[in-house]
Amino acid sequence: MRGIARFSDEWIEMVKSSVDIVEVIGRKVQLRQTGRNFVGLCPFHDERTPSFSVNPERQFYHCFGCQSGGNVINFIMETEHLSFPEAVTKLAQERGIPVPSISPQEQQREARREHLREVNQLAGRFYYRSLRSPGGEGARAYLEGRGINESLARDFYIGYAPDSWDGLVRFLEKEGVDLQVAQAAGLVSQGSQGYIDYFRGRIMFPICDHLGRFIGFGGRSTKPGQPKYLNTPETEVFNKSFVLYGLNWSKEEIKAQDQAIIVEGYTDLIALFRAGKKNVVASLGTAFTAQHSRLLKRFGSQAIIAFDGDTAGQRATLRSIEILHENGLQVRVASLTGGQDPDTFVRNSSVREVEQWLSLAKPFREYQIDRIISQHDVETREGKLTASNELVSVLAKLDNAIERDEYIRYGAQRLGVQGQSLAADVIQQMGIDSRKPVQNRRIVNAVPESQISGAASGDELVERELLRCVLGNPNHLLDLQKSGITAQDFQSPDYRHLFVLLNQNQSDERGTAIADRLYALSEPTGSWEEYLQSFILTLKRRRLQKIEEKLSSLENDRKGFDTQMELYRLLKEYYDILSTES
Repeated sequence: MRGIARFSDEWIEMVKSSVDIVEVIGRKVQLRQTGRNFVGLCPFHDERTPSFSVNPERQFYHCFGCQSGGNVINFIMETEHLSFPEAVTKLAQERGIPVPSISPQEQQREARREHLREVNQLAGRFYYRSLRSPGGEGARAYLEGRGINESLARDFYIGYAPDSWDGLVRFLEKEGVDLQVAQAAGLVSQGSQGYIDYFRGRIMFPICDHLGRFIGFGGRSTKPGQPKYLNTPETEVFNKSFVLYGLNWSKEEIKAQDQAIIVEGYTDLIALFRAGKKNVVASLGTAFTAQHSRLLKRFGSQAIIAFDGDTAGQRATLRSIEILHENGLQVRVASLTGGQDPDTFVRNSSVREVEQWLSLAKPFREYQIDRIISQHDVETREGKLTASNELVSVLAKLDNAIERDEYIRYGAQRLGVQGQSLAADVIQQMGIDSRKPVQNRRIVNAVPESQISGAASGDELVERELLRCVLGNPNHLLDLQKSGITAQDFQSPDYRHLFVLLNQNQSDERGTAIADRLYALSEPTGSWEEYLQSFILTLKRRRLQKIEEKLSSLENDRKGFDTQMELYRLLKEYYDILSTES
């Protein structure tokens, strides 16, 4: 057996991102560019007309003749007859990336896992061909009815499991696959007369991990009286709580936009891809987990939840909101009415309407408040009191005073009550003496976290509250000057302009209009010290983000002493900021 290594997903991802698939494949295949893709003669079968295509955006290759396809690691494996670890090690060594060492036990475990992924990929090839065979006509018609044409079905490697007992079993036997391994992969099961197919009469959606390796399938029934969807059972490589469908295709776009759209199902994701929204993942219809959140956070900091509009979808949205928020993601909700699902909505809407729907996604606290209000008749005294009690329970849990202040105002407006009344109930619920300034518990505990997670525009809120306090007491300007805060620290053009005027003790028409808007707001519930500290922590977070971006751009650059010194300087500055007391 070839030597096997188990590498972290992060290390494998670093190796993949360090190479250009067009350059690697171009060493063995003569490629020419046609539009966004590169084409050439397939190296895996004889052909005279090019059917082999390489997509540099997705870093993916596919042959329309023999249906081979994959990423740059798959290509090295196929052309040089290497195992996955051997192929990724070869690429790493070419790029000068150190290869981690692993234990013999981990080698054996990874050998088993790699075997399961290979069998899954073989099964995917069988299902892919079956969809395009005469027996797949009904499945093709169903997909067309859902707006999934031949091109889309090919892009997502959609297949069909024939409605027979042993179609896949016979195929795997011909390929020399040990059926016990296929059973361990969740593809076949032991019947009374031998092995039988696990999936039968279903449209098959291959599920890959974020590195593009085949780990399981989702099967959509084409017959009545059967479970609508059937997923691969849990295996050594497949666990729904750790996998997000489509992340292998969408991760680069998520990185580029720093935002992921989260849907529930396969067709929801495909519909959004068709509409040009390619930063999408699906939760495989299961409850969103902390593991999902941590995986997603590696690629972006913002998430839009776009679940079904029915009751079950709303419940799933509320559960997912909290999990995403607790794991440090900024969350918004794109709501649908009338029990619609994203697939149906997108197929019946224009691209512009889809863009508008997503752009109107609400901050998740606003969504929570609106949902509470919608569940009660707030025109009646009883309904208003019940809704108020629920709102107070939600608002009292907010650690950040500015966020709490903002949503007390919003909740009071939606309820039709005085903001001071709702604020008093929230303070009482929190067990805080109303005669003292409300303290930000996150600041008191000196935890350097994002201060406005989930707010509509958190940084702008911090800037706004800071300037409202300055307008109420101009002596606070001295505190800002002592803290080294300048006009360039304000991201909002309006608040930057107002800050300059206040420092220069001048006024103009624009500044007066901005100040009037701030004066019109109700009194802040927090203290000056709290708002100043929030702003200082916000500035620290911005500096850390800029340094992280620079570090990321330099991590694979090995061009000499200057680069090493820059890395050293940035790392020192990074840890100096972290070590500074809040």
